[in-house]
Amino acid sequence: MKCAFKILFLIVFIQKCSCNLEVTKLREVLTWKQINYDIDGILYNRDASYKKTTNAVYFDDDIEDREKYFIQYNNVPIGLEVWGDKVFVTVPRRRYGIPSTLNYVWKAPWKSPALKPYPGSEDLVSVYRPRIDECGRLWMVDTGLLEVPGDRKQVRKPSIVIFDLKTDKRILRYELKETDLVNERTPGGLTSITVDVTKSSCNDAYAYINDLATEGMIVYSLRTNTSWRLNHPTFQHDPAALNFTVADYVINWKDGLFSIALSEPDAVGDRTAFYHPMVSNQEFSINTKFLKSGDIGNNVKLVGTRGVKTQTGSHVYHAPTKTLFFANPAQDAILCWRVDTKMAPENVGIAVQDHTKLVYISDLKIKGDELWVLVNQMPKFVFSKLNTSEVNFYIHSGKVQDLLRDTPCGLRLLPTHSNYF
Repeated sequence: MKCAFKILFLIVFIQKCSCNLEVTKLREVLTWKQINYDIDGILYNRDASYKKTTNAVYFDDDIEDREKYFIQYNNVPIGLEVWGDKVFVTVPRRRYGIPSTLNYVWKAPWKSPALKPYPGSEDLVSVYRPRIDECGRLWMVDTGLLEVPGDRKQVRKPSIVIFDLKTDKRILRYELKETDLVNERTPGGLTSITVDVTKSSCNDAYAYINDLATEGMIVYSLRTNTSWRLNHPTFQHDPAALNFTVADYVINWKDGLFSIALSEPDAVGDRTAFYHPMVSNQEFSINTKFLKSGDIGNNVKLVGTRGVKTQTGSHVYHAPTKTLFFANPAQDAILCWRVDTKMAPENVGIAVQDHTKLVYISDLKIKGDELWVLVNQMPKFVFSKLNTSEVNFYIHSGKVQDLLRDTPCGLRLLPTHSNYF
């Protein structure tokens, strides 16, 4: 009996230790029950019919939601970026009452700071996932779309917008061409941007924009200030991968090309672009020289299959460990895969998993040797109702080496599949 008790105690102890180890892979940086704003020194922590000014008196009028300045519940963060002690948080205008789409907070001891609009962003309509390049510039796509269900309105043409983070000044707004857009659904699918540039060639940057709605890619050249659209069957969703579950909600979104991650440059400056539709368990790749020339044709490679329940949103590449990290909503997890191994289920690991704090990972970013993660419970917001008395939105960070521990990606394997470079 004593022996059995000791064995049971040991099992429980090991399970607790394993859980604690799992928790330490990520730390909570920021959390919110609901989003607040600090706009011109005025705190918005409850619904507001109008934009306020100091010392003014306001009364709650009975006006329609479409006219309200701030409807707190409707503000759901989707994208993040990190620049020094500044954390950017985007809130796309998918509902009424979003006062600012591009915002920032400072890293600080308090975990739930009010968002502040980024200077010069007042005329941006709706931004999803921005990207900071190696030259200290913040890139984004302004979809120009008020994406309110039943009341969609294209306010302005979708545009690429760039800010210089050293001066906080906007340095570019480029309107996409009509030939870049398939139909009125396209702007709502322009949800991320990936920048291909080196510090030695800041003026020769390329941007790759996903279009998950009408399932294509848009390429932009900064040097020539022009853009073009690419289409390929691998940008399209896989019907066989539909209807996966997140937080007990069946996801039937037919999202095509969702994320593009770049390897380090080769000897001539080209990279491998890894990409996938959200609704797919496969990964594809192409050399960026073909994206730049527009000649993708037969140059796409099937990298491999990640495995069942590996539908993936955002993904990012960590060059020192040759590892891709995947936001995996189907398992409330972050997956990993080393690009110098064969992509197969046995080589794709769960780096971290949490059925409370990783429910719908909306964005991932690599900053040095840290992975930053934004979680927003989007399926619950869309299909049900968020509990505003508990934490709904998280930003986590974790060291890459900790995340790779106890996974296939942490093993020092000899390269077996290195023909991507």
